[in-house]
Amino acid sequence: MPWIEAAAAPFPPGKDSEMVMPETGRRTATRHLHFTFDDLLKVRIGDEVLPHVETYFALRSLSAPPSAALSDWRAVVRPGLGALLGLLRQLGQWLPSPSALTGLALGGAHETRAAQLRTGATGEQLREALNTFWQLGLEPYWRQITAHVRRCQQELRERLALGGVEDLLSHLPGGSSWRQPVLRLPDERGGEVHLAGRGVRLSSSLFLQPRGRKVLEVSDGKGQPTLYLPAPLTEEDAPALWGAAAGGERSLAALIGAGRARVLQALTEPRTTGELAQLAGISGPGASQHTAVLRKAGLITTRRERNMAWHELTPLGRAMLANLEDAGAHRGPATVSLLPAPAC
Repeated sequence: MPWIEAAAAPFPPGKDSEMVMPETGRRTATRHLHFTFDDLLKVRIGDEVLPHVETYFALRSLSAPPSAALSDWRAVVRPGLGALLGLLRQLGQWLPSPSALTGLALGGAHETRAAQLRTGATGEQLREALNTFWQLGLEPYWRQITAHVRRCQQELRERLALGGVEDLLSHLPGGSSWRQPVLRLPDERGGEVHLAGRGVRLSSSLFLQPRGRKVLEVSDGKGQPTLYLPAPLTEEDAPALWGAAAGGERSLAALIGAGRARVLQALTEPRTTGELAQLAGISGPGASQHTAVLRKAGLITTRRERNMAWHELTPLGRAMLANLEDAGAHRGPATVSLLPAPAC
């Protein structure tokens, strides 16, 4: 998939991690996170925005109660996913952690088998669905997502610098409470987590909205746990974020992803679905999904001759292709990867 770089190092497999899940509407218990003095000295705030983390929480938001801050995003993305929406919602409800998503995207045997059992889809279908979701739901908005999350992370750093770690833990977004030495997190499972000198890393996510509470990922008792926090987006600020990302044209925002751009670029002349799949470097079903969305948006037309479908650009499609090529000449190719960067 074009959103995975072969050089990236995966997180530990999902089977070796424990995930505290967000609130799902059932009665909420409390998770107790126990700090020692050494743990307080090892509280860290992430300085990057990780595509696999945002993708994970975006998947979960497909099934979550409607959020006013994400309503514009959902209005574009959910219809555009078409028949894939059901499969992606299943993945969002099942995937236990961002690292499990990474394992599935990489073709990890454990994560793939588990996802196949849960959804009934093949590994190729699952990864093609994730690729489509990235291109449709995150890639067009990535610069705005990154800017927003970094602003929220900077606010956490400023509170840490000015008030110290206990002030930071007392004012985390999402409804936790701090009474030394325990941080109480709303969580349906409840339970106790002893950090035991490992400290904790705080990582913000736009798609983990405050109503989704917090989640804690603990990797097999050795690495530093990660506590995911909402990067709050207000209903008032949301239109500016999604509108700026979409360039004011929501109906076209779903088409700026790399996969559909490649399909458009391949249509320099009428081509069959098989030819498009080969030229764009995607599967046959993936090409069919892309052409269906492009046709619905009025960018291509399709005619059938016997058992083959021929696709051709409309005038609007030719204009869209010219805009994409012009933008690409100024921006250069996208390099965002789903996977985390190699560890130092």
